[in-house]
Amino acid sequence: MYRGLRRHWPGGWLWLCLCGLGYPATVPAAPLPPVTLERAAGEVPLSGHLSMFFDRGAHYTLDDILSPATAPAFTPLDDGLFGGFTRRSAFWLQSRLRVPPGDAGEWWLVINAPWVEDLQVWITPAGSAEVLWQRHSGILAPLSSRDMDISLVALRTELPAGEYQLWMRAAGERAISVQASFWQLQALAESRSRIEGLLLSLFGMMLLMVFIGLLLGWRLNDRGMVWYGVYVFGMMISGMSANGMVASLLLPEHPLVSSRLSAVAICFSMITASRVAVHMFSLQQRAPRLAMLIIGLGLFGVPGMLLAVAGYYGLIAPVVNAIGLVGGLLVAGTVCWSVQRHFSVESLLYVSAVVLYAIPVSMAILQFFGVIGGTALSPLVYQSMAVSHVFMVLLGMAVRISSLRKIEREAELERLRMAGEMRILLEQQVTERTWALHAELKARRNAERKLNDMLTEQRSFLAMVSHEFRTPLTVMNLVAYNIGRRHDDNDETREDVARVARANERLVGLVDACLSNEWLDSAEMRIRTEWQDLAPMLRELCEQRRIAAGREIILTLPEAPVRVAIDTALVQVVFDNLLGNAIKYSLPHTPISVSVRQLASGAVEVSVSDQGPGILPAEQAQIFDRYYRSPSVLSHTGIGLGLHIVRRVVTLHGGSVWLDPHYRQGARFIVRFPPPAAENLPAFSDASPA
Repeated sequence: MYRGLRRHWPGGWLWLCLCGLGYPATVPAAPLPPVTLERAAGEVPLSGHLSMFFDRGAHYTLDDILSPATAPAFTPLDDGLFGGFTRRSAFWLQSRLRVPPGDAGEWWLVINAPWVEDLQVWITPAGSAEVLWQRHSGILAPLSSRDMDISLVALRTELPAGEYQLWMRAAGERAISVQASFWQLQALAESRSRIEGLLLSLFGMMLLMVFIGLLLGWRLNDRGMVWYGVYVFGMMISGMSANGMVASLLLPEHPLVSSRLSAVAICFSMITASRVAVHMFSLQQRAPRLAMLIIGLGLFGVPGMLLAVAGYYGLIAPVVNAIGLVGGLLVAGTVCWSVQRHFSVESLLYVSAVVLYAIPVSMAILQFFGVIGGTALSPLVYQSMAVSHVFMVLLGMAVRISSLRKIEREAELERLRMAGEMRILLEQQVTERTWALHAELKARRNAERKLNDMLTEQRSFLAMVSHEFRTPLTVMNLVAYNIGRRHDDNDETREDVARVARANERLVGLVDACLSNEWLDSAEMRIRTEWQDLAPMLRELCEQRRIAAGREIILTLPEAPVRVAIDTALVQVVFDNLLGNAIKYSLPHTPISVSVRQLASGAVEVSVSDQGPGILPAEQAQIFDRYYRSPSVLSHTGIGLGLHIVRRVVTLHGGSVWLDPHYRQGARFIVRFPPPAAENLPAFSDASPA
């Protein structure tokens, strides 16, 4: 930092940078002695031999500087130029050179100006305005503007013996810093080869840590390690850009892209650094508000990246550096808080990592704002501290992961121990339960055996009683018939005989239903089917019901015989029940329709229709259940077994029976017998086919 500014305006650099007012007027001082270029030294630094003039508004040209009428006053510098951040201004530097006769010849002017976009250099004879040598370079100039393809600006010049004046003009939208030295070629080549080789080694180590972080993050499913790898990658690109290696190695002919890439890398590092800091100290669990604050500060890097890509990074450079300083203070406070509450090897490593990187970054930010001056850290020292920083972070995360794995292993062992105990307990419970189930099963089998014996006795008794009822009922029917014939002329007697006949018929129906149901329930029952024509049986049943009930029954048969494989006795029960229901639940003057048709598949369908009240939709799913009777027909005789027997008999034949849901004039039941090819197939569903 030059003496005049700090003498007359302490802290003025920071204030003027933030307010955009420029620098105060310099105070003339005694001229510095010339620097002597001696070949034996190999390197002749210009530190301590430079004077500076701040060109507010960048109005001066070299002619103005050399003209006695407009020449400004230069102020000596203690070291190189660390001008901080300026916009639309320029810095002029001058140094006096002396070349002894024995040291004349080729000299290399090497300038370290990492963020200077426009750098112009002239050499004039002492006390003369004649330009002997000039060059134009900077980070926005291609590498072809340099005489040596290295990361620094290296310019070759031939200097005869004598005294000269070196002039440099530095301008740009970034923090301006300039350090310069004169070199002999061999010494320069050896120095740059050694330094850049070490820098490449350091960047190689950082690249290795990038892969380690990403690989461990992927394998361990740890987002913190992934953020660490991305963070180190951003630091590596930023460091390579600051040292000019991106331009010299990757983008030699695209300096503008290289400059913008470096700005993007700085903003990107700010985003990832906030994520890594939050993860290092587990702030999302321990201090969620502080974690949100740090992440929020880091997110300012997103618009910074967009502006950097568009070439407007200079507009937000002060904000980015201010956020970096505030974020650094927050992380430092977090370090103290974390160590105080959770002291461990992991926290000590994180403390070391933060200290190693906070020192150079804080110095760079404070120099950016002009708060401090002095010699900047060399690129080698800076990158060494950066590599040590990321290495310490990696060690801390490794220790953290190791601790978590140890806790997981202990938890896994505890789970295995508890699982073993639970397995033993479960085996005991299973054994006890198995014995209990065996005992319960044995008791149930005994109960089922007794129940089956009781049911067998009950069925046998019911069948015997039902069978025995048939003989007296037949006698009663015959006696009533004879009485009716003998007293045919007596109306009262005929009415009594008719009532006896109806009661007898009801009892016969009940007995037949009970006998049919018990026979179907018998485990020894097997149907015996034979192929026969269905028409004769239906004609006989319809004729019997027509005579007995005095009702009109319309039978529709196809011309060809309708052959089906049936048990005649059982199928007679089916159609006798259906005809009986149709007669019972329809009005006396309405006809009953029986229709037979043979389908194309070979199946046979028989429908029995009446014109009665029909069956309500809510009851249609229950009409085939055993003992079910609709509340609307309780006035009619019956016990709810007829349709149940119908479905069981049809199912035994491999067919199906259903109530036609589309018939609206009454009720229509459809019985379908399977085609011949499906005789031995499983029974059809009771539901209506689609």
